[in-house]
Amino acid sequence: KVLFITGNGKEPKRIEKALQHYCSSPKVFRAGGTREGLEMLAKEDFDAVFAAVKSSADYMDLPGKVREINECIPVIVLVEKGNEICAAEALKKGAFDYLILGTDYMNTLPPVLERIEGISVTKNEREAELEERSPLFKQIYRSQKWWQNIIDSITDYLFVIDVNYRILRTNKAFADLFGREPADIIMKPYYELFGMDGPHEWCSLTGNMEKQSPRSIERSLNDAVYLISSFPIYFDNHDAVVYIMKDITETRRLKDQIYHLDKLSSLGTLTSGVAHEINNPLTGIIGYTEMMLMKEDGETRKKYLRNIYDAAIRCKRIVENMLTFSRQTPAQKNLENINEIIDNTIELHEYWLKSTNIEIVRSYSEVPYVAVDRQQMQQVILNLLINAEHAISDTDRRGRIEFRTVYDDKGKFMVITISDNGRGIPQDTLPKIFDPFFTTKPVNKGTGLGLSIAHGIIAEQGGTIEAKSEPDKGTAFIIKLPQSK
Repeated sequence: KVLFITGNGKEPKRIEKALQHYCSSPKVFRAGGTREGLEMLAKEDFDAVFAAVKSSADYMDLPGKVREINECIPVIVLVEKGNEICAAEALKKGAFDYLILGTDYMNTLPPVLERIEGISVTKNEREAELEERSPLFKQIYRSQKWWQNIIDSITDYLFVIDVNYRILRTNKAFADLFGREPADIIMKPYYELFGMDGPHEWCSLTGNMEKQSPRSIERSLNDAVYLISSFPIYFDNHDAVVYIMKDITETRRLKDQIYHLDKLSSLGTLTSGVAHEINNPLTGIIGYTEMMLMKEDGETRKKYLRNIYDAAIRCKRIVENMLTFSRQTPAQKNLENINEIIDNTIELHEYWLKSTNIEIVRSYSEVPYVAVDRQQMQQVILNLLINAEHAISDTDRRGRIEFRTVYDDKGKFMVITISDNGRGIPQDTLPKIFDPFFTTKPVNKGTGLGLSIAHGIIAEQGGTIEAKSEPDKGTAFIIKLPQSK
């Protein structure tokens, strides 16, 4: 007693003809679709179900739905020639076997019938066995459905690929991103969904998966920014990688706004100091010009002109540094000299350092260029410089801030140390200093964002930042940046 679930009327007739050759008086029933077929299965027993599999989740889920009604009915799927991937997926979902549409069923059907006869010794024995195993099967099936529902509830895009970049598993959100069903993209190379001929540079599956570590990277795809995390797995002698793509476009936009607001806050601190800095050389320009007008000696005139030139160049440099720092531009890494970035940042804050009698010590080494965003690194240095100045202002000692740069040839990274002899940071506070909005300063004296932003910027540059401190002795911030390749 056989049920055909297919909209094609020719194939059932051809298979029925083959059945009549090998079976005595077969009874054949037809259903035009999945819903009708399941309704018929719920009403009466069948020995087998033949179903045409298309790229439709409705047909792909059929074996599981039949199992829910009666676990002892084998489902044989019918697939187009060349579309064996659908058959493989149906088998994974519980189908018993498959046949290629349009083949010589006289030759291909007998092995299938023999397998069906092999699992159906007698109906009573089969039912007794299933009655004993049914609770376990149902529990396993419910557990599988439960985990699939959990994965499908995740709004981030999740997919698993093999070493050939073919999709093994995916959640509904990832399939919806391309307007497809999960069953339609299984076993397809993932990069084809993005309209590419090969994998992205961040998806490189080389070497032993067991030795690879999880990692995360930010990339722009289709006008959106994603945090792409990968987790290599090795199971049942198969290598695979789990990828999770999180849309952080809005988070990135808000972070850029916060960075710019922090710049504006720093500019507020710098403005009056820069005004004094520019005023001083301008006073020199005016004074030397007046003296030049009163003198006629050639050498003296030349000396005064040189002083005027130097003062004007100083004004120009101060204004250029401030404009560079204040300009809002997209983050862009370039090869930069860290020592020069520190010098330019110190120049911006030089007036305040002089007025507070703080000594600046530059302990530079010859270091290689590193790929960083110049503006963002200036922002980090300025935040740490202002923090050190505030820490020193709470003590009665003469202030000292040291900038030290060295290159670690063994680890292939640059080390920048900014240390002060201020009041230090209590040990119970030290673990919290990089938390957003955490500050020990009085109200209206700080936002609590400076160190948090510095930590975020250094992390984006691929480096690390940490703090070491002793109360009443001072604090040192250590920045490590990888060497450019």
